[in-house]
Amino acid sequence: MSVEQPAQPPAARFFSLRWRLVFPLAAAVMVAAMLGAYLITGVLTDDYAVAEENILLQSGAAVIKRASDHYARLRAEAQRIAYTQGVVEGVQARQSASLHGLLESMAQLAHLDSVVLTDTNGREVVGLVRVVTPELADYAVSANTDLSAQPLVQRVLAGAEEAAAFMRTSEGLMVYVAVPLRPYGDSAGVVLVGQTARTALAELQASAVTELLLFTTDGVLAGATLDVGALPLAQVTLDDGIRAQVLNANTPVKGTLTLDGLPYRALYAPLRYHDALLGVVVVLLPNNVPFASETGRQLTALFASVLAGVAVAVVFAGAWSLTRRLGRVTATAQALAGGDLAARANMASSDEIGVLAQSLDRFAQQTQDREDKLRTMLRRERRERAYLLAVLESLPMGVLVQDETGALLMMNEQARALLGTQTNFQPALGLQEAVNAVLGDMLAPGIYALGKPQQVAHDGAMLSAQLAAVLSPAKERLGTVILLRDITEEVQQIQARESILQKLAVEVEQPLFTLARENAANDFAREISRHAASLQKMIVDMRELTRYNRNRARAMQRPLAVETLLWAVANDWRQIAQAAQLSLNVLIAREGLFVLGDESRLRLALGNLVDNAIKYTPAGGTVLLEIHDEVASAVHLRVRDNGVGISAADLPHVFMPFYRGTPVTADGQLIRVPGMGQGLPLAKSIIEAHGGVMRVKSKPGVGTAVYIALPLTSGISYNLPRVDYSALEGDTVVIPENVDIEQFWRGK
Repeated sequence: MSVEQPAQPPAARFFSLRWRLVFPLAAAVMVAAMLGAYLITGVLTDDYAVAEENILLQSGAAVIKRASDHYARLRAEAQRIAYTQGVVEGVQARQSASLHGLLESMAQLAHLDSVVLTDTNGREVVGLVRVVTPELADYAVSANTDLSAQPLVQRVLAGAEEAAAFMRTSEGLMVYVAVPLRPYGDSAGVVLVGQTARTALAELQASAVTELLLFTTDGVLAGATLDVGALPLAQVTLDDGIRAQVLNANTPVKGTLTLDGLPYRALYAPLRYHDALLGVVVVLLPNNVPFASETGRQLTALFASVLAGVAVAVVFAGAWSLTRRLGRVTATAQALAGGDLAARANMASSDEIGVLAQSLDRFAQQTQDREDKLRTMLRRERRERAYLLAVLESLPMGVLVQDETGALLMMNEQARALLGTQTNFQPALGLQEAVNAVLGDMLAPGIYALGKPQQVAHDGAMLSAQLAAVLSPAKERLGTVILLRDITEEVQQIQARESILQKLAVEVEQPLFTLARENAANDFAREISRHAASLQKMIVDMRELTRYNRNRARAMQRPLAVETLLWAVANDWRQIAQAAQLSLNVLIAREGLFVLGDESRLRLALGNLVDNAIKYTPAGGTVLLEIHDEVASAVHLRVRDNGVGISAADLPHVFMPFYRGTPVTADGQLIRVPGMGQGLPLAKSIIEAHGGVMRVKSKPGVGTAVYIALPLTSGISYNLPRVDYSALEGDTVVIPENVDIEQFWRGK
């Protein structure tokens, strides 16, 4: 007997809560997105039109600025030609052939299309115009053309310092800038440099999105940067009303222009070179965007709203697919958590969910992968260690490695050769004390190489030891690396040089003292004494050149009153100047300035400058020591004379050790004075060791001036003793502040 099961009622159909909630929400978001896109696109199109106009205005301002820069460059090139040696003489002698090569090289370097030189009557002496053909580009030469009727030439010949204008040449219209040819006072003619209108426009073009048209003041098109297709540029004209408005008001005017059927936004601006109004430059910006009109803007906004709706629909579909894939990954993770290790998602890694699914599938394999990676890293470290040991053995210097207690961990073959066979080298070298003195107890983060190389004597040799710290990633000191180098030969050479210089100084000083005492009345003996004294000074200068540097200067520094320093130098050389029948004067523009320096070395440097001035200044001349005011936190000094001066050939080499030059008197006599050419190099090295700079200006037959700038020290925290300058002046004259220096110089 069977029991009949009750019939199951059919499953009721229902509308999912997902659709009840998500679909209305998606529809609301879509409507909002479409409406927002429509409104925002309308605003953006209006903003684009404003931005387009701003680009046009900015490009116009940049073109005006570039026009000023272009004029300045052409004027500078014209002046450079006018002041080039040989140009004035060639124009006056009408030597066209000799000027041709000079002007062509200068025109090529400056990228000029034309260079013209005229005489004082406006007649061309030589003219160059670049001629470009498909085969080559070269300069054509002309001469004897009458340019006196050109307004540009007339203005310069009438006295104008500069002028600019368009001139028509065989290669078309060119922009010319003219300057007078009178580098020595009297006018010798006119220099004109020019570029074609197209070349000038290429330099004026300020933006890649804009194009330029250039019209002369009478409305003739001079050049353009764009290609308008089939429309000849000769048919492009400038509206007379706009041209008059721009030229009369001398301000930019906005407008529109159509070229070859294409609309452009246009900005008409005056082209001015200095005080010359050359024409009108037109800045063009394409105006062919789809929403240039109101209808276009509306269509664009509508299209954007449709795109926004489609985007919302795509996002909704993607979210639906995403939740379905996420449910699949969740089911796999729950199966794994329940012990079903065979569960797999089997999903492609097309997104983050796929990557997560594949990560679950690879879970069992990851442990073995990590073990393989550790074995690979261990083999790599062994290879790197062997490579490091090989590098250390190949180094040309000794390398030692210590731990933090100073115990030796490793040394290469070069270190063994320098130290011998001993393994405990610390007592013999005494390096541990140097390590502690340089490194200290703690190390600043990031510091590895420490201190300067230490010189250590060992087993009859002199070694240079350079220290470095070995730090852990936590910046804790693990040990020390010491680099050793044998400098025995270098030290011996330095000691031998010092010994020779010391013996030479003694050998010169003793005869000098005896000769001066026993033969004071003998002129020949005095001459020998003078030369011996000069030789002794050379030896002192040589020792200073080899020994003095910035560190020695810093070690001897103290605050020095600059005026006291100058008075001391003046008193040192006062009698020598009087014996040479020269006036030694001091000019102090400002007192109370202090520098940080080594007084004896600074006096030596300034003394060498005064010594040179006395040697090369004829009797009756003047040597002047000056202090100028503070400029850029530095005091400026000057030592000048009205002696024979330094020739242009010798001037670049005056700071070269042992360079003497060929000084001559006004009548051409060679001046021979004792010395080895070490004074100026020594003075320069001392000034630079104090952080200063020194330069020399000179003109033969007029005199020499040495300019020095030394950094001022900060505020003095203690009172320095003030000096009574009246006791320092003596026979040396201090010049009052209100004196006319040029009149004083001429009077002396």
